[in-house]
Amino acid sequence: MKAVPFSRAVPVILAIAAIFLGGCRSQSPRFYTLTPIQDDLAASKRKSPAQNAVIGIGPVKLADYLDQSMIITRTSDNQAVKAEFDRWVGSFKDNFINVLADNIGSLLGTERIYLYPWRMSVPIDYQVTLDVVRCDGRLGDAAWLEVRWSIFGGPEKKLLKTHRSSIREPVGGVDYAALVAAQSQALAKLSQEIAEAIQ
Repeated sequence: MKAVPFSRAVPVILAIAAIFLGGCRSQSPRFYTLTPIQDDLAASKRKSPAQNAVIGIGPVKLADYLDQSMIITRTSDNQAVKAEFDRWVGSFKDNFINVLADNIGSLLGTERIYLYPWRMSVPIDYQVTLDVVRCDGRLGDAAWLEVRWSIFGGPEKKLLKTHRSSIREPVGGVDYAALVAAQSQALAKLSQEIAEAIQ
């Protein structure tokens, strides 16, 4: 068998390397965001005793593993994986809080929603504090949201309710878009629980 001279093999090697590296670079990040409840879905909830109430959202604490741009999934109960190319747009914490505030405002029929920290002069009727323990899921399976939350009433901040919500929302597909849609639904259910408690 006749050996191929190295000088002839170099162009072939370089071409293969260029194709391989080009393929690696072509994979660009995909970005996702949680979405609030649609107004028509919340319309039936708007006739409530808390309509036009002043609601304060926060402080909100997230589990440390959630404080990043990469989307987290579970492959088992004890193993979590960071998505390489699927990420949150901006701060996940800010997205979570803003969607929660939009949902509660829609459900209670009030636009008087303030995010922590607010000015001392704002007359808060109800303050909602949250500790987000878990917010992840398995592709093609389900999204999980576990949150400890409390509601305080009036200027004296009287504790009105403390609760732990554990929500499982089925995922309608096998990709990250379906997972994020399920997480939005889970956050909508959490918002409904809090709004009902305020009412």
